[in-house]
Amino acid sequence: MNNLASLRRAVLAAALLLPLCAWTALAAALPGNSIYRLDATLTDATGQHFALHDMAGTPVLITMFYGDCHAACPVIIETLKRTVAALGPDGKRLRVLMVSLDPRHDTPASLSGLLKMHQLDPAQFRLVTADGDSQTRALAATLNIKYRRLENGEINHTTRIALLDDKGTVQVESTRLDAEPDPVFVKRVAALIK
Repeated sequence: MNNLASLRRAVLAAALLLPLCAWTALAAALPGNSIYRLDATLTDATGQHFALHDMAGTPVLITMFYGDCHAACPVIIETLKRTVAALGPDGKRLRVLMVSLDPRHDTPASLSGLLKMHQLDPAQFRLVTADGDSQTRALAATLNIKYRRLENGEINHTTRIALLDDKGTVQVESTRLDAEPDPVFVKRVAALIK
């Protein structure tokens, strides 16, 4: 009986260590400036939890927003849609990750509503919240997005859209706030995803 209990403990320990070993191997393969090195747990509009590093392996347009924004964020969403469209068939290869600046109020249900309202393809556009304010702040700092909550509940924030390569390093970025995408940004994205 002792051998069986020992075997069960060994199997359980291996099962618990396997994700850690897989993460360690992935982290070792990532460059030092990879955003995917951040230990961030995200929740998307379907309620699915995943790690930021799960986005590795494909180019990703990434930005931050919040659902109750009625100023800059709808413009950012339109810019992303038009950027993807301007890339033609290559644009379908991109994934778009939009991380909420307001994890306390943006829920899977509200994010799902935003996907529908803005007619975003959920197979390509992933609206998410990070697991709490500290992870949100860490991601914002990494993306060089500054924000602060105002007394009226709005969030004052800078805008930035970045293209991450398959290993999570920023290749090109745009801070332009206009529904029409920055043609220089689109041209550079097109060259990088070919």
